[in-house]
Amino acid sequence: MINRFSFENVLSFKDPQTFSMIASLKKERLFDDSQNYAENLKDSKTLSSAVLYGANASGKSNLIKALLHFRNFIVSGNQNLDSLDFIVPNFQLDAEKAKMPAQFEIECFWKEKIYRYGFSILNSGIEEEWLYVKEKRESEVFYRKKQEFTILAKNKILHELTSKKMVHSKAFLVTIGAQFNDASCAGFLEWIHHFNIISGIDDRLYKDYTVRRMKESREFSQKVVELIKFADFGIEDISINSIPGQNIKLTVGVNSAVEFEPGAIDDLMSKRFVLNSKGLPELKEFHFGLFESEGTQKFAHIAGPILDVLENGSVLVIDELDTKLHPELTERLVLLFHNKEINKHNAQLIFTSHNTNLLDAKIFRRDQIFFVEKDSFGSSNIYSLADFKKNGKSTRNDENIELNYLKGKYGALPFLGDFDNRLNR
Repeated sequence: MINRFSFENVLSFKDPQTFSMIASLKKERLFDDSQNYAENLKDSKTLSSAVLYGANASGKSNLIKALLHFRNFIVSGNQNLDSLDFIVPNFQLDAEKAKMPAQFEIECFWKEKIYRYGFSILNSGIEEEWLYVKEKRESEVFYRKKQEFTILAKNKILHELTSKKMVHSKAFLVTIGAQFNDASCAGFLEWIHHFNIISGIDDRLYKDYTVRRMKESREFSQKVVELIKFADFGIEDISINSIPGQNIKLTVGVNSAVEFEPGAIDDLMSKRFVLNSKGLPELKEFHFGLFESEGTQKFAHIAGPILDVLENGSVLVIDELDTKLHPELTERLVLLFHNKEINKHNAQLIFTSHNTNLLDAKIFRRDQIFFVEKDSFGSSNIYSLADFKKNGKSTRNDENIELNYLKGKYGALPFLGDFDNRLNR
């Protein structure tokens, strides 16, 4: 689970930002909110979900991209070290800030430990990097300033890697340490590889993953079917139709040819009850892509990633989760993560949305609702409803949150000005 993500000088975020998933001490009285968080270590409660609102171009997707950049730097940042500069997504609307490092830090909970890892980075290389681990109390694993390293003698693997100058200026020590089986680095990297970021708009990208998992496991396939039936699309079952590849002959040069056979194409088939010629119901198969709605297809495509994180207790971040989905269906997906009988391993869902129906104090705690807004200089800022104050007063837990948001009380709405008059000019 993500406890908090802090960053500065990244994309549209000029100033330091902290996206915190630590449950606040504020009490909710409209519903039993104990389903909305997990208890990690002593006195630590981490929220099971969060939703981000804001106008178009306010920076909602940039928060998702900041998380993606953070992940990708660690996973793939040690490639082509001598030939390429880093592509650092720092804030570009301030000439001085554009020359400064982008900075990232994440605190996460994984297998009974809390990891706090971060780095600051320029195109030319890594400026700083650090890793701390907490079981009973937090301890430093390493701290780095450019090519100067502070490592305790007990961390023998890391000590040897740095003393023998085996760490390039563009190489992340946490990644190299994991490759050489340092326990702390390997533990954090294991969490990173269970950290999933997907697009809710390009949902077809995840169809292949869902289909592959269904082919590998009958149990997983049945869970997908149950989730589809739970969504009440009228589908009774789903099957996979594999169309074998056909030989293709390609001419190479003048007198030679090469034959190859592409792999099979897998398509989903839905099964629904139809009335036969005798007026009796019977199951009939339909091609998913031809006969099912865009919303039904999206739900099936992202079912794989959703079930995967619920199985493994990992994190799923989705940009525009509610695109193509009915508001009630989006709500039900969120409530899967708020159900401890389903979410047994403390999986976490973070997503952006324009669906204001979710702004309900009976679904989310106030600290699960975040807003993103740009100032007059084009710099984005994040704040939660729990932290929001108007005229010095905090948001009450029994407010009509949706109505107040649409009235502009919390900000983060598009400013349309004289939009209609401009069109009539």
